[in-house]
Amino acid sequence: MKKKLIIAAAIAFAVFAVPCGSSALSTVSVASENNTVVTPTPAPSTKPVEEVKNAVDAIDASKITDAASADNAAVALIKIGSQDLKEAMNAGQDTVNDVAAIEAAYKKAKGIKDTTLANSGAVKAVGIVGAAFVAPDTTLSVEAPAATPEITSSTYAVTSTPVYVEISLKAGTYSVESLPIPVAVTIETPAGVDGNKAVIFHFVNGGLEEIKPIYNASANTLTFTVNHFSTFAIAEANNTATAEGTDNAFGRYRDNVASEIANAKDGATVKISRDKNINALPNDIMQALYKKQTVALELEYTFEGNEYTVTIPAGKAEDNAIEWYGPLYLQMRYGK
Repeated sequence: MKKKLIIAAAIAFAVFAVPCGSSALSTVSVASENNTVVTPTPAPSTKPVEEVKNAVDAIDASKITDAASADNAAVALIKIGSQDLKEAMNAGQDTVNDVAAIEAAYKKAKGIKDTTLANSGAVKAVGIVGAAFVAPDTTLSVEAPAATPEITSSTYAVTSTPVYVEISLKAGTYSVESLPIPVAVTIETPAGVDGNKAVIFHFVNGGLEEIKPIYNASANTLTFTVNHFSTFAIAEANNTATAEGTDNAFGRYRDNVASEIANAKDGATVKISRDKNINALPNDIMQALYKKQTVALELEYTFEGNEYTVTIPAGKAEDNAIEWYGPLYLQMRYGK
């Protein structure tokens, strides 16, 4: 047991060597009796995605030139919060790319090799971001699981046969389960699964986490970010949840809005009035705005008794995988 703890301490020191007095060391993994590296359960997400993205942007990869600056960058990522960073990375490829750039500089400064990808199951991993922050010697294994738990979800209705996979990360000989800095995994889209409709179902600690992955159509890959490794299922699924404040009428109306945006003249503003009873914007309308960079959208809505008006200016629509932009997010990002 003593030898195991010494090895784990060496791994922790190599990864998160920071000045004395730093609180970041409290998040470093320690070894258990069964050769498993564990970390505290991540706190719930509390920060808006945009705030997290700005925090990541503030870490300048070009200034990571030695071991000390590399460790400082890792500590800055830890301070963002594992759960908050995970949700921001799942919300858009740009944040994943920013973390990848920081990690690349970190690896170069500390002489860390790329993570080894070991595939033996029906799903093939083709990329990983963030594992270098765990340890200098990591292996990501993707294999067939010992069990295939039932998918019980109130958010999604599964419409295809799930493809199950066990994903694990090892630091040397130690298995890593939880992560102070989340890891993004990119896999080939399983055969028979439409990437546009894919959902990742993550079985963790007796619960079920649902992740809408980032689909790269040209590469036919799915990217998803986690702070824990265990059993996953990939399947096509429909979102059965109705966003707060929306109704069935909007389900029929949204296609018309997207079409109106696509056909609007340059400089036009498409308006959704308060009487439509809409206070959350679906991704397809945001994408319609993103594709039509010369058109704006004005949305009036009521939320918790307060009236709001938000305008998404021409050219300011977001391009990410957020499924619904909620009323408070819209107000924070585009309110006036």
